[in-house]
Amino acid sequence: MKKLVLSTLFMAIASSVYCQTYNITFQVDMTNVTGFTTPEVNGTFNGWCGACAPLSDANGDNIWELTIPLEAGAFEYKFAFDNWANGGESLVAGSSCTVTDAGFTNRTLTVSQDTVLPVVCYGLCTACGVNNVPYNVTFQVDMTNVTGFTTPEVNGTFNGWCGACAPLSDANGDNIWELTIPLQPGDFEYKFAYDNWANGGESLLAGSSCTVTNSGFTNRALTVSQDTVLPVVCWESCNACGINNGPYNVTFKVDMNQSGQTFTTPEVNGTFNGWCGACAPLSDANGDNIWELTIPLQPGAFEYKFAYDNWANGGESLTEGSTCTVTNNGFTNRAITVSADTVLEAVCWASCSPCTTGIETSEKSNKGILAFPNPANDRLFFNGSSVVGTTSVRIFNCIGSLVASKQFQSLSNASVDIADLKNGVYFIEIENNNSTSTQKVVVQH
Repeated sequence: MKKLVLSTLFMAIASSVYCQTYNITFQVDMTNVTGFTTPEVNGTFNGWCGACAPLSDANGDNIWELTIPLEAGAFEYKFAFDNWANGGESLVAGSSCTVTDAGFTNRTLTVSQDTVLPVVCYGLCTACGVNNVPYNVTFQVDMTNVTGFTTPEVNGTFNGWCGACAPLSDANGDNIWELTIPLQPGDFEYKFAYDNWANGGESLLAGSSCTVTNSGFTNRALTVSQDTVLPVVCWESCNACGINNGPYNVTFKVDMNQSGQTFTTPEVNGTFNGWCGACAPLSDANGDNIWELTIPLQPGAFEYKFAYDNWANGGESLTEGSTCTVTNNGFTNRAITVSADTVLEAVCWASCSPCTTGIETSEKSNKGILAFPNPANDRLFFNGSSVVGTTSVRIFNCIGSLVASKQFQSLSNASVDIADLKNGVYFIEIENNNSTSTQKVVVQH
């Protein structure tokens, strides 16, 4: 019976995205750096581990590289050298290749296929020697629906939100005001105001398609990489004046069959409803424990998560860097962009994927026994030195085939040789005192 359950489990796993890794090649040009021995790449994918991910320069051109197998998802990283001897790259917040979270600015990467990343100069988003001349960016705002103003202005991170220093003009009297500003490549925030902030500036909707919200402030977002004439937008809108902005019907679904929660009514909370809790309850009309709710939403990008009984449990615990999540200011939520009527797939509670059959494969269910390191190289070790009784360890590949097994009378100094395993995702089944749990581990030689 147990063998049948495991077979069902791994057939389900084999069809999921977690069985796939992609080869990502990192490249950094160290031409402008002195006093180092070996560069390294550190990120959310390896626990910022320092010397565990050294790069090499086989042809001596000072462009160092390393290929790492990664699962699909979003990651942060930066280059350093000699086990963080220099503290790592000093990257500019707001530049085109970075993200800033909780005061830390790192490079950002989204993995969905095998990728050779472009060569970048240490500490920069571009290749060494690239001339980052400014690009001309033309801002345009339609003031047709606004009265009581004299001169609109554009304020942003590029001019210190300076107000009257950046006035727009309307040469042809069509009430579309514009200004061209030379800007360096990078990411910026901005909004329109008028008469030196006389009105406090635009009131923009958090989660809209053209905005970003940081530290409670919602502004327009802009990435500069070339000369650009931005489209005409209506004051306080992401679109031209007069365009129908929806709303669109979005159906949320959550499968509570494997949640392990004791609840009455699940709910969906997000930037679209102020994380309001019980105001957005889901229902289960057919009794299959898949709960759903349809909500009309304006076009735009939103964050959300499932909870139950008016936040009784604090909501789902979601994994940073997962394929369906985004992390801002230390909070990890699900992400959605609305542009049409949408019926979302039923996802398992606290997961990006549908529920699977068989044994739960959550690392949180390992009863205190965990395999490490993860990613692993040539050998797996186990914590839980105080665990009593025989512990059986079995390693399965992503299609469910047993590739290694071992028994231990004590987990003190216990380890399994995995030097012969190919790079990829494996599942470690740990059995002790009739309690069985499964952990996912990436093997990376």
